[in-house]
Amino acid sequence: MRTLISSLLLASASITSAYATTITQPSIVEMETSVGTITIQLNWDKAPISSQNFLTYVNSSFYKNTFFHRVVKGTTASPNISIIQGGGFDAPTMKQKTPNAPIVNEANNGLHNTSGTIAMARTSDPNSATSQFFINFDDNSASLDFGSKNNPDGYAVFGTVINGMSVATAIGNFSTIGAVPYNTVYDCGFNFCAPKIIIDATYPSNVVDTINSWTRIMVNGSGRVTSTPTGLSCVSKCTLKKPFGTAITLTAKPSVGYDFTGWSGDCSGNAATPLVLDTKAKNNNCTATFTKKVVL
Repeated sequence: MRTLISSLLLASASITSAYATTITQPSIVEMETSVGTITIQLNWDKAPISSQNFLTYVNSSFYKNTFFHRVVKGTTASPNISIIQGGGFDAPTMKQKTPNAPIVNEANNGLHNTSGTIAMARTSDPNSATSQFFINFDDNSASLDFGSKNNPDGYAVFGTVINGMSVATAIGNFSTIGAVPYNTVYDCGFNFCAPKIIIDATYPSNVVDTINSWTRIMVNGSGRVTSTPTGLSCVSKCTLKKPFGTAITLTAKPSVGYDFTGWSGDCSGNAATPLVLDTKAKNNNCTATFTKKVVL
């Protein structure tokens, strides 16, 4: 029977001794995935090493085009846990990326692996965590906390999902997110489930903006995304900031020889008609895809 330790496998090398931290470090990370955005608040007070480690990968764009390669769901695991795991494998090649040196385990920091927390994945060596992380979409504290029966060294929690937990839970439950069906099997192991839930980009910030909605657009292929009210005329990667509740409409226009084939991320659908966004209390990280027309 496979154990949790083997299921949270990571490559390991030498151990880093410490990270310098300051209270001015960014504490919020928006993780834009192909099916929606997960917003994470880092806990610098109780997990400074793990928070700095995660932010280092974020700032270097290490997580771009990685994916959630593992799902463990409820009674299918031993011990009984529910997590989604990512941050280690390149989506196009499905090969493990080369991470930085491992960090010291901070599991004994008083934080618990409850639903909605994010923690460092590792091998059987407590001090082996590198880039991979997991999000608890159930209360796994009895199995994963420091001092637990099955894992006495524990898995270090370093933050909390403060928005987009529905996305993480849907991935964990193999649900359909927008128009994207995730999977129909329970445990993918390291055989890489498909279709893959890809991390497109990560955005660090010092504060949670409680006044403005941020609309971030990425364009794949050849085309342009414009907005009403004006502000976006995007052919690559753009951002529009407006007060919460502002009515924002996006229009996708393909270049000559291309078709608009659909939205992904926090936007969904493939209609050529303008898309009206919900900006009442959320950010929107959306990707517009344009594909070259097939000439018969």
